[in-house]
Amino acid sequence: MAAVPNSARMALISFLAWSFIVSLAVVAIAEFKPPIPLPSTAPADSFSAERALKYVSAISEVAHPLGSNANAAVRDYLVAEMSALGLNPQVLTETGTHVSSRQLVIANTKNIVGRLAGSSNSRALMLVAHYDSVPGAPGAADDAAGVATILESIRALRTGPSLKNDIIVLFTDGEENGLLGADAFANSHPWMKEAGLILNFEARGDRGPSLLFETSANNGALIEAVARSTRHPVGSSLFYALYKLLPNDTDFSVFRKHDVPGLNFAFGERLEAYHSRLDTAGNLSKASLQHHGSYALDLARYFGGIDLARLKGYGRDDVFFDWLGSNFVAYAESWVVPEQILLTIMLGVTVFLNLRHPNLKAHRLLLALLPGIMLLIAVPVVMALVTWLLSRILPARITTGDSSANACLLVGLVFLGACIGGSIFSYSRKRFSLQELSLAGLVFVCLLNWLITLFLPGGSYMLFWPLLFVTLGLLVAQITHKAANDNGQTLASMAGAGLAVLLFAPVVYLLYIFLTLQVITVAAIGFLLAVFFLIAIPFIHAAIPQEGRRTVLLGLLLSAAIMVSIGFKLSHYGPKFPRQDNILYSMNADNHHAVWISGDPSVDTWTEQFFSHIPPQRQPMPDYLNGRQQPVLSASAPLFDLDSPTAEIKTDKREGGLRTIRLNVQSQRNANALFVTFPPDVKPISVKFGYREIVVHPGPGPFAIILAGMPPQGAEFELILNTQSGISFWLMDKSFGLPPGVRPRSDDLMAADGSDVTLVCRKYSL
Repeated sequence: MAAVPNSARMALISFLAWSFIVSLAVVAIAEFKPPIPLPSTAPADSFSAERALKYVSAISEVAHPLGSNANAAVRDYLVAEMSALGLNPQVLTETGTHVSSRQLVIANTKNIVGRLAGSSNSRALMLVAHYDSVPGAPGAADDAAGVATILESIRALRTGPSLKNDIIVLFTDGEENGLLGADAFANSHPWMKEAGLILNFEARGDRGPSLLFETSANNGALIEAVARSTRHPVGSSLFYALYKLLPNDTDFSVFRKHDVPGLNFAFGERLEAYHSRLDTAGNLSKASLQHHGSYALDLARYFGGIDLARLKGYGRDDVFFDWLGSNFVAYAESWVVPEQILLTIMLGVTVFLNLRHPNLKAHRLLLALLPGIMLLIAVPVVMALVTWLLSRILPARITTGDSSANACLLVGLVFLGACIGGSIFSYSRKRFSLQELSLAGLVFVCLLNWLITLFLPGGSYMLFWPLLFVTLGLLVAQITHKAANDNGQTLASMAGAGLAVLLFAPVVYLLYIFLTLQVITVAAIGFLLAVFFLIAIPFIHAAIPQEGRRTVLLGLLLSAAIMVSIGFKLSHYGPKFPRQDNILYSMNADNHHAVWISGDPSVDTWTEQFFSHIPPQRQPMPDYLNGRQQPVLSASAPLFDLDSPTAEIKTDKREGGLRTIRLNVQSQRNANALFVTFPPDVKPISVKFGYREIVVHPGPGPFAIILAGMPPQGAEFELILNTQSGISFWLMDKSFGLPPGVRPRSDDLMAADGSDVTLVCRKYSL
């Protein structure tokens, strides 16, 4: 039998190596999915997405923001449904606030709260979702899905024996305006002190698996419960660690400050639906709803039967992650440093044993760190640069969400990154041996993981486990005298390389889903790709053989070009992926003039109706935007008969550099929100609204007080201001919707969040 030529054998090995990498990546992402939804005929004691969907449909018929008539209709519906479930609901009208360096939001919220009594309550389990929506979205996923999840779970729980602990059901109002209902409940209701655990349910898109993306501190007992009691756990302590560094918030953020243990769940695929007209019951994934429900029901049964008072005494955080679907791994965060020490010792022993051979020198090993630096810089920079170029070349085609077109573009960029990484590796292989490159790469990644271990321990698993398996494989190869053989090193690194793909691929996918296809996302993915190269250098050596390197690199470059071309071909706006635009109508009551305003970079086929007579120029319009100075597109608009908001000064006292003012502000046209904006030289110190006194710390620039959900007679509050001169302020009210006569949008366009509103402004001076 004739021997197989060496070149053919290397080509076959290369093909198998790349097939191994791609197949594992596809499987890892494909298994990252929600469970199969159960029909309405499912057993009564189980959660059925089909049954829960009836709640979603009723809640999300139309947009129902805070203070609207539709919001009141949803509230009445929920009170009736909660009453039917034996929850004895109450509607709580309380003041909610949210303060930042630029604004203070105050609202009259109407939370709905009910309680299911347990047989021997320790502390109560609180299930939370918000029932309001943004003005431009029906809110099926965000957050009727969370409300429906809780209602269907309560129905299922009532079919069995009573739990030991009480269950508090809280549907908050005003979450979209700044977590206002959660703030009102946390600061006013006595049941807040009885809560032993909080489960919050949210959404950002309208499909995908429901992720455990946030926990309270000392989460060890909670993570153990998720691993033990839920059937489809999906989550990552890496994303929890990163989420803590981001400015994003949900109602859970308010409760976390009150030191109540808790878990936060959300699904987030198909960003197009987030805060848009696409967020309908018909578009909502039943599988995502089922995943929400599996958490709610399983965890309610588990935590409903234990002493919740013990959770606060559990002083341990866990590292946790899932792989290949719902295979959930969790262990104490306190193990991270000892594990990393052990790994470092193992790697040190491996390096020492290799250095005993005369063909490997320490100074050569140090020099071999340079290709690692090149990889970590070049791969993400090139991928990010190409992404930036694509965004400039195709600004009118690339959609913002996780469309199939963007997925193709991302795959093409990953192939490009692999080509860049492979080129650097091939160049470095001419100057260093495989052992030198491999050991230097592992040392580099080990140092990198020390930084993660010390500063982001929840994310240390990403590099630790692949690094451990590769190091262990190379150590065994060295002990068994297989390390000098390239094939032996390849086999030794295979398990670690495969594990890296299984752990990295879902993270890459989640970065793309939640951060979208933008420069920073692609740069982060490129960095992970470069780290994979450093971990799996012996395996990469087999995937890019010396003799066939040009063919492989050309194949990667060609694959990148093909995938980017497909992405370009598929990428366009349409009914499934509408392009967002922004327009608002603003009238200045002082000069009796009105304008159309858009924050978009340019007009489109719909907004051109407002700017058809004069080519729009970008310039500040402070007299129509409550004093704000950002440049916008603007054009004159017809003047409609709209009553202006009013401010009545009740008291005005001066004491030193401080001025105390009590005033009543009112929207005469019963608009949805009122804005009182002070210029940069006037600094509010505190605001007293009803029984709430809020201390503020204004940053540079103007400071706004926003009043939402106020009664027709207006709102009265007291201000203490720091000012050395007279006081002026802008008063503006905002209502949802545009004046009559506007042509409706086509199906391939939709209103951006914050668009389609009517403003009336005026200025006061004291």
